[in-house]
Amino acid sequence: MAVFKRAGSPYWQIEFEYKGQQVRRTSGTVSMRKAQELEEQWRREIDERGHIGRSAGMTLEDAVVRYFKTVVLPKGNSEAALRDYYQFDRTTRDLGADTPLIQLNAEALEGYRDRLLRQGLAPATVNRYLAGVRAVLNRARDEWGEIEQVPQIKPLKLENECPRWLSEDEEARLIAACAPHLRDLVVFLLDTGARLSEATKLIWAHVDLDRQPRPMVTFVENNKSLPRGVPLTARVEEVLRRYRAANNPASEDRVFLYRPLGRGGRGAPIARPRPFRSPHGAWRTACTKAALSDVNLQDLRHTFARRLVTKGVPIPTVSQLLGHRSIQMAMRYAQPTPEGLDDAIGVLGR
Repeated sequence: MAVFKRAGSPYWQIEFEYKGQQVRRTSGTVSMRKAQELEEQWRREIDERGHIGRSAGMTLEDAVVRYFKTVVLPKGNSEAALRDYYQFDRTTRDLGADTPLIQLNAEALEGYRDRLLRQGLAPATVNRYLAGVRAVLNRARDEWGEIEQVPQIKPLKLENECPRWLSEDEEARLIAACAPHLRDLVVFLLDTGARLSEATKLIWAHVDLDRQPRPMVTFVENNKSLPRGVPLTARVEEVLRRYRAANNPASEDRVFLYRPLGRGGRGAPIARPRPFRSPHGAWRTACTKAALSDVNLQDLRHTFARRLVTKGVPIPTVSQLLGHRSIQMAMRYAQPTPEGLDDAIGVLGR
């Protein structure tokens, strides 16, 4: 019997493959016996009708799992897969794992969009969540034959959206709320402007702690950024020297490592550290504790750039530190403050 329980859920889950059909659904019961009986019933339905629950059709959870296995994972990008996993996990919880796809009409998706906005998510983030739902629905219509049409929801306009950056108070709250293994990574992102993938893939060969007058890290070229060297602040230097001395075995190339807890997150830390991948779970927990629901990891890069600009660093220099391929990309951080506008008009009086 393919019945099991997920951690934190009182309900038995049912998963099996029968006559070419994969079934993975919640039983909705806390009784193992009833779950086993339900599995037998579903197998009989496949014999009789070729599909379980034809009247309701595929549920959102079934569709997301199938999409993840057949579309996301075959791409072979582990970081993107983990990011998509967290996004789909939230979408499934918000819309209801057992919700049939046929019930996800325009009204339901518009309500979901509005709830995400009320929760403080940025319009671009809301658009990404809606795009994920539509991708699953398109696959269910075009390839799986589960639905006949996909509701059309216009994405939110982004023309006037400004980058989000942290105030000093918000930064202090965030760092205080971070788990120890995340805190150093957050400080690094704030003070180097690195993308998350650049930080997690940084190797010791690209760290020069002996350079004068400041140590420097070098980020290699990728499809988004040019190669560049970024000098280090005192607090990032402290982090990397501490890592070099204690946290990293000589045989490990990666800079950022952590020791996950054993036994499903409840035991002692494992002996050998592992490289970071995508710490989105720990990040969401920290943002919740710091009451910063509208902040994402990319905003740490925005904060780095905005602080340089407001302290008078020329835009070309900021652009080079960020690895931008066009200086125009750095211009969005040059929005003047109200005080800056007052100072500008004050020039006329002099």
